Amino acid sequence: MMEQDENTRRWHRLARRSLKLELAGIAFARKTGHTPEEYADHLWGDGALKWMGKPDPTAREYLLKEAEAFREMFPRVVFEIGKLGDDAAELTFTNGCLGGWGREQWALARSLGLGKGHVCRYCRQAFRAWSRQLGLECCPEPPNKTTCVLRVTRNRAAL
Repeated sequence: MMEQDENTRRWHRLARRSLKLELAGIAFARKTGHTPEEYADHLWGDGALKWMGKPDPTAREYLLKEAEAFREMFPRVVFEIGKLGDDAAELTFTNGCLGGWGREQWALARSLGLGKGHVCRYCRQAFRAWSRQLGLECCPEPPNKTTCVLRVTRNRAAL
């Protein structure tokens, strides 16, 4: 049991370091005159096909693969899977998000000179750039101050 607890702590530290690296990239991009969206396009504009393993996933397949990655890479972020259809699917982040989690969710971003808005702009564009490669439209939108909903729709015109 102690070994599992230590492994969990190590994994959570790794997730925090990974987030810090990604946020530092946004901060660096801004300091060199680039927008969070430009950085997201640069970082996420290629590779989705290889990651997904197929060129035309359904919204359901894509969202479930993303959820698997979230559980692995962001172990402290809590989310619920909602609608799961072939043409539309959604997931709601109920405690934390990919840009931060914990009691002081935005503290790490602030320590790097970023505000919540910078992180959200980057996140939205990252999902747009990534999903577009698969004929999908995907974008997280915060309907209120405590949650964010990731919606995926199949872009039939792109198929």
